[in-house]
Order: sequence, then C-alpha cells, then structure tokens
Amino acid sequence: MDPNTHKSPFKVIIIGSGLAGALLANGLIREGINVHVYERYERNSRRDGFQIRLTLPAILGLRSCLTPEHLAAVVKNFGPATGVKGEAPRVLHKDFSLLVDFSRFPAYGKNVPINRGILRNALSEPVYEAGKLDFEKSFESFEVIADGTEHEKIRVWFHDGSSDECDILIGADGSYSKVNKQVGLDSIHPIKKHIAFAAKCDLPTARFSKMSKELRVYLPGSRNQDDTQAGQEAAGKAYDESLSSIMVGLNVAKEIVPKGIQDADNDVQWDFVAECIRNWSSKHRETVELVRGAPLHIYTPRVATRPSRSWRKEVRSRTPGKPEYGHPRVWLMGDAVHAMLPPRGMGANQSMYDAVTMLPLLCKLDDVAKSRGNVSLSLIEEAVQEYEAEMIPRSFEWVKKSGGDDFVPVDSSTIKGKLFFILAAQALNLVCLWYRFKGIFTGEPLVEEIPEFSSS
Repeated sequence: MDPNTHKSPFKVIIIGSGLAGALLANGLIREGINVHVYERYERNSRRDGFQIRLTLPAILGLRSCLTPEHLAAVVKNFGPATGVKGEAPRVLHKDFSLLVDFSRFPAYGKNVPINRGILRNALSEPVYEAGKLDFEKSFESFEVIADGTEHEKIRVWFHDGSSDECDILIGADGSYSKVNKQVGLDSIHPIKKHIAFAAKCDLPTARFSKMSKELRVYLPGSRNQDDTQAGQEAAGKAYDESLSSIMVGLNVAKEIVPKGIQDADNDVQWDFVAECIRNWSSKHRETVELVRGAPLHIYTPRVATRPSRSWRKEVRSRTPGKPEYGHPRVWLMGDAVHAMLPPRGMGANQSMYDAVTMLPLLCKLDDVAKSRGNVSLSLIEEAVQEYEAEMIPRSFEWVKKSGGDDFVPVDSSTIKGKLFFILAAQALNLVCLWYRFKGIFTGEPLVEEIPEFSSS
C-alpha cells in the first residue's frame, strides 16, 4: 500500500528507530496506517551494534510486520553462509572444557546470528524511504492537548522546538527511555554490582585461518566441518567477510574495576581485560587477543522493574495534577519497558515480539477511526490494557531468566557450580522426553520448525 495515501485521521508516532520501533513501523506502513518515526541519531552515524541471535519470537515479529520480499531480504543476512543456520549456544568452563552443549537437546530453541546494525538498517531504511522516518530529531517531552474531549491528542516536542501530534505515542527509545520516565513509570535503572566490557572486530578469512582449531569449532555453523586441512579451508571460505565479525563480552564486579577506566587509553583498557582472564584457558586469551585493539564499550547495564497490571491507575492516583502520567495514549515497547541483561540473548527477541501483539490492536483502532472519525479514549485504554496483559508477563519472565536486576555468576570451579550444569542438562533431557511423549498423542513436533533458519 502507498504510505502516502491514507484517509484515516488516526496517527501513530514512534520514538526510536531501533529494532522494535522500526519493525512496528514497517507493519503499520504495510497496513496503511499513518505513522511517523523520530530518531535522535544521524542517519549515517556508526551504530554498528554487536551480534545478536534471533529466536522464534523475533521471527514471528518479522513475519507479522514485513512483506514476504522484505523478510526474504532480511533472512539473507542471517549468520555465516554455511547452510546450518539454526544454532544453540554452548557453555564452556574457564579451562575451555565443555559444561553443556544446548545443541544436543532438540527441545532447546535454535537461533541464528545477525549483526544488530545490519538488521536495524534493514528495518529502518524502508521506513525512511517511505518518508516516515526523521533522523536527528531528539524527543524532549509530550503533553496531552484537548484533554478529555473528542479532539484529545498527544503533542510531542523535540529538541529543536518543533512538535508533532498523534493519537498514540509509542516509546521505543531504549533502556534510557525518556518516554518511560515522562509517562510516570520510571522503571529502568542501572544494575548495582557489575560493569560490562564489550568489543567486536571484523573476522576476515586471513584472521579466521590463523585461529586455533578449537575456536573454529565453536563458530556458528562449523560443528559439521571436518578436521582436515581441506575442511578448514572450506570453512574459511564459507562466509561473507563483509558480514563476519567476532565479539567478546566480559562482566566484571564493580569493586575491582579501576576508576576512570572508561576514559583510559585503549591499551590500558585491554590490559585490564587480559588481567581479568589471566588464569583462564589459552583459548580464552587467544579470543581476547583476536579482538584486542578494537574500541571497548564499557558501560553499566540497565534493567527494568516489572510494573503491575494497574501501574497506570497507580501513577495517576499518586500524581493527580499530571495528566500525562499513566495516560493510555502513551505506549511502551522493547527496552523502553522491559530492558534486560544479555546472558540469555532475549532482549531483542522480546522487543520484536512486542510488535506481534501491538500491530493488530493498532489496526483495530485505525479501523474504528476510519468508520467513526475518531477513537474514544475508552477503546484506546482497552487496547493498551490488552497489549500490556500479554507483554508484561511474557517479557518480564525473560527479564527474570536473564538474571533479574544483576548478573548472578555461577562458579563452575565449585562442586555447587558443576552440579548446577549437570542438573540443567538433566532438566533439558526431561523436557525433551516430555515433548516426545506428548508428540506421540498430538502429532506435534518436538520444536516448531522455522523455515527461515534453513534458508540459504
């Protein structure tokens, strides 16, 4: 549908063109809904991002919002071109011994790697080309205008003094969300005990070929490669160098991080990282040396606190003089509401699934606006309640599984730590047996097949 031909008075504004906001915008444009996205960064700013791994929730989000042609174009950027796109993580001890290989358990959901920056651009560029995305427009605040009347709207203000109006404002502005704070939720805060270090660099064939064989085994898609020289050379040629990268992440207790490390020279920063893993395996140290010299992103992760189902009513009752607090015309998605720690890799996946729930609700509101000329506040309130009734328990279960409000390290050198991984493996075995038993009677597969993971 031509995004410029729209007869409904209903309009949606999205703050932030990250994965969640850009994905939803594609779906709204496809459905012919009037939407505009505002992004604070420049269009060509270097926000390459680190590798993320997409699971079924993200794929469902892509399917719900993108055309088949657009989805196929995105799939082409999945992982190394080895023909084995669906993967599962493996957990290693600091001596490089294998603790648990989740790929051995069919019930463990498979995933595919993709560079976050590549995916973000693949989703945001079509929105920009449709004339629905403005860059360098930093959100400042919003206000409710014509409050309580049939002409009620949300007016959005930007840093340059300009403004825009909409029926629904969606905050998709990440873990530092201004929308989250100004709607009165204010639920995202830095963790208390750890500092995160992360870096990545390109992985060209020349660098790949010099890696230890043991490291190469743990690259996505390489588990079926043989150990011969020919097999190693084939592995080195199997992926697109322009899309290939290696990433290192380390979470360090705050009390041992030197003050001012963020402002130190790159060599000093990497010396500290190397010192942290000095007693780890040579393969871990080799991995760090592969990335050494790349810019280190040093930050304190932020995590969301789970809101109650009635949080909007609660903040309104606490602040009766602020009509914007808890207002049903202001919605939140992605890290702007359920920011989580990265260990389980589900932040982006849950953010993209938000669009699955949100899109049909916005379509219904748009249909009402087309037939009646506007949408009542009661219908908007029902829609946001339905969205949050699904989103909050789903996403915050993953906030909890990802570590809650701080990293909880498991010391695999101790008997307790080793027992943890043994029990985790046995639990997965039991899950597999249950699904196999259930499948005998229902005919359901052990895990849902994801065609996008096997596309070449």
